[in-house]
Amino acid sequence: MKRPSRPKRTRHRAAAKARKRPSLNPDERQRLEKAIGYRFKDEDLLSSALTHPSLIDEFHGAVGFSNQRLEFLGDRVLGLVMAEVLINKYPKEREGFLTKLFHHLVSGPTCADVGHQFGLRDYLFMDASMQSNKSSHYDKAVADAVEALIAAIYHDGGLDAAERFIKKCWIFETLAKDQPDSNANPKTRLSDWCGAHQTAYAVYETIGTSGPDHAPIFTVKASIEGHGEATAKGGNKAEAERAAADALLKQLEPS
Repeated sequence: MKRPSRPKRTRHRAAAKARKRPSLNPDERQRLEKAIGYRFKDEDLLSSALTHPSLIDEFHGAVGFSNQRLEFLGDRVLGLVMAEVLINKYPKEREGFLTKLFHHLVSGPTCADVGHQFGLRDYLFMDASMQSNKSSHYDKAVADAVEALIAAIYHDGGLDAAERFIKKCWIFETLAKDQPDSNANPKTRLSDWCGAHQTAYAVYETIGTSGPDHAPIFTVKASIEGHGEATAKGGNKAEAERAAADALLKQLEPS
C-alpha cells in the first residue's frame, strides 16, 4: 500500500531543519587558522565559534547552534589566562591596580581590536541585517566571536592551546602604557569603569553643532545605559567626546 505523502508545508519544514550549519571553505579555513596560529581538529567547533546568533531562526538551530555558549566559556578562559599574566608581570602591585588593567584587557573593545587584527569579521556567519551593523563604540559581533574562538580552541586543544592563542594575539608589550593614570584619556577611563562594573559600554552621540564653518563647536552626549548621561562641547568631535566622558565620570565617581 502506498504511503500518503507529507503535506507540502511539512516537507519544507523538514528540509529547513535539515540545513547544514555554515562552514568555511578550505582556503578560508587555512587563511584563518594561519592567522590565529592554531589548526582545528574538529572543524565543527570552528564553525560554531563563527556563527552569529542572528542565524538561529534561519537555520532552525538549537541552543548550541550559535557561538553564544562558547562566548560564555571563552570569557572565563580569557579571564583566567589574563589574570595569571598580570600576576606574573606585576608581582609587587596591589589588587586594585591589577583589576583596572585586567578589565581593560578583557573588555569588549579590546577583544574587538584583537579580532580586527586578523580580519575576523570577514569569516563570521551572520544574516544580512548584521553584516554592516556595528556598535558606535566597538564591533560587538567580532568581540563575541573572539571569546567564542578562545573556547573552541580550549575544547579542541586544551588550556595550553587557548593560552598560546591569547598570548599570540594580545599585545602585551603595551601594558606599561596602559597603567592606570589620573591623566589618562577620559574615554579610556570611562571604558575601564564600565568593565569594572560589568555594564554596557558608553555610547557617544553628536547632538548638535554651532558656530561658524571655520570654527564649529560640537555638542556630544555620552551615556551608559542605566547609569546616566552627560553632555559637553568641544572644537571637534574627539575633544567633545573626551569632555563628555570626563563629565560623566565625575557623576559616576564624585570626589
